[in-house]
Amino acid sequence: MSTYMKRFIYASLAYLALGALLGLLNAHPSTAFVARYAHTHFNLTGFMAMMIYGIGYFILPRFNGSDLRFPNWVPIHFWLGNLSLILMVTCKALAILLSSPGFNIAFEVFATLQLISIFMFVINIWATLSRKPAPATAAQKSTQAPAPQPVSQQAPASVAPARPLPKAEHVATFIVSQQTRVAELIDLVPSVKTLLVSKGLSSLALPGHIDKVRMMGVTLGMACRNHGLDLDGMIAAVENELRSAGIPVAEAQPGAIRSDALIGDVLQNYPETRTVFQRHFGSGCFDCPGQAFESVSMACKMHGIDEQEFMNELTAAVR
Repeated sequence: MSTYMKRFIYASLAYLALGALLGLLNAHPSTAFVARYAHTHFNLTGFMAMMIYGIGYFILPRFNGSDLRFPNWVPIHFWLGNLSLILMVTCKALAILLSSPGFNIAFEVFATLQLISIFMFVINIWATLSRKPAPATAAQKSTQAPAPQPVSQQAPASVAPARPLPKAEHVATFIVSQQTRVAELIDLVPSVKTLLVSKGLSSLALPGHIDKVRMMGVTLGMACRNHGLDLDGMIAAVENELRSAGIPVAEAQPGAIRSDALIGDVLQNYPETRTVFQRHFGSGCFDCPGQAFESVSMACKMHGIDEQEFMNELTAAVR
């Protein structure tokens, strides 16, 4: 979230506190006629509108998979909206207290500036949502290779309840990578849980924690990153544990990205895919907290992008 998006949030909280204090003055007969106007506008135009501006600038472009149409307008909107609101409320109070036509004129000027700031937000978001993600060029499409299909078991795009897995002797060759889900490994070979706990993932020993891990779709890459553990060493240890259980293990193919992989894992392990994500989802994808729990497949569905074509582009970028 950019600086000015955060400033909109901070400003909204300040207006909420100020509006609440002014609400107390409404109960006093000598100040109610002045405080009522300030109380209403600091809560509506201040608190509610500023909160919507900050969240809207951050979230809506990501839902559309594009960058904000006029990013340079955001600082102007912030200062124009806040200054005009404060001066508008001040001039209105002075016009009432002093019965001065001059302050009424000033009030109309600052109210007009407030209206302009509101329309800046409306135009910016409207133009942003009207944009379409840039399609891949002919040259890019010609270099795209079909996404390889790993020979490991494919995890579903959405996390399903645990189901009985076949015995080890009936399991096909398994590939362990940073994209492999922790719950998938434990369901396949329960002794993997003990191994992971001994390697530093001690939270797995807590009662019911594995259910949370399964529900969130935590991968080996995500777990090692969050706990500061060596991913390559963890993968090697898990592979040895699977082999000791009689499961054939193969090495992951370079560039074999699965559609159920978490966006954060893909960006960290394959930095060359950043251009693909930016072209389809916009640069906001890189600082979006959703990348920690959203899969590539989920992002494609959310943004209306063909999943197979997107996977082809990721594979081509890695190769």
